[in-house]
Amino acid sequence: MRRLILSVLLLWLALPLAPPRTFGAELASQQPPPTPPEDFRVRVRVEMVTAPLVVRDRSGEFVYDLRREEVQLLDNGVPQQIQVFELASEPISLVILIDTSQRVAPLLERVRPTGVLFSSYILGQQGEAAVLSFDSEIKMLQEFTSDPDQVIRGVEAIKPGGNQTRLADALERAVGLLSERAEGRRGVIVAITEARNDGSVVELGMPLRRAQVAGISIYTVTLSALDADLLRRPEDRPVPQSPYPPGVFPTPGIPGQVQTPTTEAQRQYGRVDILAAIMALVTTLRDTKRESINELYAQGTGALHYAPRSRASLEEVINRIGQDLHNQYMISYRPSNRGEEGFHRIEIRASRQDVRLRHRPGYYVGPPL
Repeated sequence: MRRLILSVLLLWLALPLAPPRTFGAELASQQPPPTPPEDFRVRVRVEMVTAPLVVRDRSGEFVYDLRREEVQLLDNGVPQQIQVFELASEPISLVILIDTSQRVAPLLERVRPTGVLFSSYILGQQGEAAVLSFDSEIKMLQEFTSDPDQVIRGVEAIKPGGNQTRLADALERAVGLLSERAEGRRGVIVAITEARNDGSVVELGMPLRRAQVAGISIYTVTLSALDADLLRRPEDRPVPQSPYPPGVFPTPGIPGQVQTPTTEAQRQYGRVDILAAIMALVTTLRDTKRESINELYAQGTGALHYAPRSRASLEEVINRIGQDLHNQYMISYRPSNRGEEGFHRIEIRASRQDVRLRHRPGYYVGPPL
């Protein structure tokens, strides 16, 4: 018996040495690596709030001579001391976000030639742009560049992709990219997309919540799946998703008005209280009215929403976005009530008569739900 034990001991000593492993280390090696924490799950303390302001007179012309003393700003009804009030002059960092899903694929021919317009109308001499496409995947077609030719090539590179429209994921990526740019630049997103979110991992309201805190403007340009179907070959048209036969609507129409998909969408959207919908979206992170999502992203950041129906009108829309961005006042303030959780409603008032003001409605402070 002693010889057996001695033989086993000698055999063990002859084995090559290996680093000791504890039970805990062995268990850890068998477990999958932890998922990195999502940065938007961390509560951010709001120190400075920026609110771009567009001022027009009764005829719709931009107003350039508004003075700081003519403006009052309230945060949740509390008057605030304005730190910065000036005509916007900071260079723009732009993310061009293009929906390339199969539902709107025929409309991409209208979008491809617009790269030069973004450089001419929006970026100016000091601006920079990145180009992202999204469908079932999100693809970086062009990283940030100040070279107009690279912007043009990035937009021209869009190709039809998968069947999903991961709008929330794409906006989240765009907001993240802009948040990493150097200080002293204005963050802007132009999202050319169907008003649809399908397959996203990120909650629908999270990009809006983050954009509001970061002072990023989201201009939305809605592509119509109906327009795309009119351009599509009959054999390529998808099967309608509506449970009702063509021409049949779930509710009666307005007396004396012909019911069409367009009038029905407008009618449904007319019932939405925009401010209440924006507050609900950034509070619950969910939207219950898909038809309005593009406009909620735009108005929730103080930007504009468009729905062009032709290539010429799309080009005009890009021109209008550029005019809007280059004719803004930039207002910044440190909220005296920044410790309050929930939605902070921003109100900007002007003592001057006969002017119309547009700004973002507010921002959300608090832990995610």
